[in-house]
Amino acid sequence: MTFKTPTPWLGAVLAGGRSSRMGCDKAELMLDQQTLLERAQRLLKRAGAADVITIRHDHVFDIYPNCGPLGGIHAAIHHAHQHAMVIIPVDLPLLAVEDIQQLLKTGVNNNSISHFDRQFIPLFIPQPSRLLAPLTTRLEHGGPLSLRSFFEMYTTSGIAPRHEKALLNANTPEEWQEILASY
Repeated sequence: MTFKTPTPWLGAVLAGGRSSRMGCDKAELMLDQQTLLERAQRLLKRAGAADVITIRHDHVFDIYPNCGPLGGIHAAIHHAHQHAMVIIPVDLPLLAVEDIQQLLKTGVNNNSISHFDRQFIPLFIPQPSRLLAPLTTRLEHGGPLSLRSFFEMYTTSGIAPRHEKALLNANTPEEWQEILASY
């Protein structure tokens, strides 16, 4: 099947966490003379996003605070639910344009939500508006906040990452040092 990028698609960066394990705001960590937030925003733009929104207290904020990534995904969909979306966390600084394109290609070709194996963000959502009502219901009624428990209700395509280091996550100072050593 031929790959045709959905036009337009939006990017969203989840950057609203407390960064308590890191001890400082992960979005403000510097790599290659840019913050992780700037890096994530630029990554989505370079991959072809028509626009990029940031889910964070000083940008687009969670409608349902303290609900973790699921609350951030809800805010992203609520903000721009009519377009296909790629949602990434701010703390994956080794993610590359090719990884985003792999998510897009898989999701478009399979007409499904796509994510990397055993990890539900980053993800591509081809029709976010279909998720808004069930996601709102879950958040309003105190359903499980696990990404896996929510997305298992939908057809998803899990794919292997281009390389394992692409998904190195900066949650702790030790993980950050591992990323810096891998960069």
